[in-house]
Amino acid sequence: MTIAFIRHPEIKKENIPDSVLFIIKRLEGAGFLSFLVGGCVRDLICQKISKDWDIVTDASPGQIKKIFFDYKALLIGRSFQTITLIIDSQTYHISTIRGIGGIGVGENWKNNLLAEQEKYQLIINDLLCRDFTINSLALNPDKGILDPSGGLPDLNRKLIRSLKPTIRFREDPLRMIRAVRIACQLNFTVDCLTGKSIIKHAFLINQVSPERIREELYAVFQTSEAKRGIILLRQYGLEQYIFSIDKIKRERMFDKGWELIPSSEFDEYSKELSCWLAVWGRFSFGSCRQARKLYIPLLYNLKFHREIIKKLKILFSREWVTMDYSSGTNIRFLMSELGRENCKTMFYLKKMLLWSEKKVDMLAKLKREEELLKNELKKNAPISFKDLAIKGEDLIEMGIPEGKWLGEVLQSLLTEVLVSPENNNKDFLIRMAKKFRANYY
Repeated sequence: MTIAFIRHPEIKKENIPDSVLFIIKRLEGAGFLSFLVGGCVRDLICQKISKDWDIVTDASPGQIKKIFFDYKALLIGRSFQTITLIIDSQTYHISTIRGIGGIGVGENWKNNLLAEQEKYQLIINDLLCRDFTINSLALNPDKGILDPSGGLPDLNRKLIRSLKPTIRFREDPLRMIRAVRIACQLNFTVDCLTGKSIIKHAFLINQVSPERIREELYAVFQTSEAKRGIILLRQYGLEQYIFSIDKIKRERMFDKGWELIPSSEFDEYSKELSCWLAVWGRFSFGSCRQARKLYIPLLYNLKFHREIIKKLKILFSREWVTMDYSSGTNIRFLMSELGRENCKTMFYLKKMLLWSEKKVDMLAKLKREEELLKNELKKNAPISFKDLAIKGEDLIEMGIPEGKWLGEVLQSLLTEVLVSPENNNKDFLIRMAKKFRANYY
């Protein structure tokens, strides 16, 4: 068997961190093969900065530990035979090739008896079992690239393709969402046959832990193609299984107008997770009320952070289209009730909804409301008790008793200031408070 290495013009040794080169050289110095694999190879070819560096070798985990005896090396997942090596606070993953058995330290494994050609065949077999062709590339900085599955042509074609999608998706159904995530990260297209296989096997997502699904969704929303990601999740039938993990059935699908929203309208909140989740929930369940009732429990089930869910409860507390931003007073009252950032986000969500429903007249009116909102945000007007020029202690000194009556006076003063922010001065508020006290007694 002839091993064909490919030299790629974009691969430059100086773009590989010294610590990674050190790991490769030490493994080779101990008599083992050593290759970079997966996303880091793809990133080097695409001239992107890689966050994760994965290495594959014919050394067993026990042998890897012995080779790097002077570094912290942790075994993660006995079935995967992967060592996490820590060098200068950075982590690197070193995996034993499929077919090389054993995890113990100091034992003599059969790979020591294998000829070099046989070891290369094991590496190729390993690559052929990976999820997608563009992740099935192996690079040795001195020798070149191994590409047994056609990953390089697929990179050039910007294509996400699996050689045996049925087998790969059954091995790990999360790979179906991962296909969407990688397509969004790289702005690639999912191969037709791979896409059809996702549709056929979408139901298998129910076998995946909620935490793993959540992490992939996080990654989709962090890309510049998050809108497209949601559309693909729906198109491939994954959405309905993600939303039915706890057996709650959705009442409606996305509005057709979703795809009509200009991408530019998403720019300001392109990395805002809570905003994307709000849009997804509202468009999926048809109203904020239904989203709060049916969608929020699903997000709890997917183990989304409580702070995210807390914010979503606020975002779903009003129907966005009915929110009135037509005057500074209205905006200040909304800010007081919802918070400045939430008020701003909900205006943006209202805009998204109007775009999807093609309500041109209302969108035209929204331009004036947007200017009013920007002005109010700039003014930073008082909107809460802590912004008042008078405090509860001042009112108590005036003889207003603690408890419900004190709260009512503070609320009345805040209402006055929300209507007329210029009245937020201590003398005026003291006079107002004295009137309330006189009425009380």
